[in-house]
Amino acid sequence: MTEPSPRVVVRGETVLRVRPSHATLSITATARDRRRDRALALVGEVQAGVAALLAEHAALITRSSTAAVGVHPEHDDRGRVTGYRASVTTQVRVEDVDRVGELALAAAALPDCSLWGPDWRLDRDDPAHAQARTEAIGEALSRARGYASALGSRVTALVELRDVGTGPAVPMMMAASARAGRAGAAALPELDLEPALQEVHGAVEAVFLVSAPDLEEL
Repeated sequence: MTEPSPRVVVRGETVLRVRPSHATLSITATARDRRRDRALALVGEVQAGVAALLAEHAALITRSSTAAVGVHPEHDDRGRVTGYRASVTTQVRVEDVDRVGELALAAAALPDCSLWGPDWRLDRDDPAHAQARTEAIGEALSRARGYASALGSRVTALVELRDVGTGPAVPMMMAASARAGRAGAAALPELDLEPALQEVHGAVEAVFLVSAPDLEEL
């Protein structure tokens, strides 16, 4: 009866640190008034300023969308409604990560607006993901060959290969706000934001066949 070929089960892992593919900024226009309808009208005026700013920087923006709209009553210490707060949040995507600071600074200077971001991200189809998987496979094969060599064997075939997933990157955030008046704004300073490197994790599990070891020489 033929003896089954020995197997070695290994895990290969790698971590790459790469530049993000894009960044997102969230710009929230806010207005308050004693009347609900007036608060909505005022926030519409503030949002028009946001839209004008995005139009001025259209060359930088690859996508923009309304992320949230809210109208909330405000209360005094006795629970009585004193007015209403209206807000509109616009999310903007910028792929030229070296120029995110340019848009962020302009958005932060808008009156009655707040800014959240940048949220640095890596696209799902970024080549770094494939590179991480390839390097993880290479690590798995190297480990298998190391085990086989220790036994006086050699790797002869691949039986199974499983992708055990990747880990998401943790974005670096920046918060800023603007409460300037509606009069002319001063010249904006420069804001140089360093894109946060994204960690790309590659991990695989592999099963290899190895030749029969010469146990007498161990």
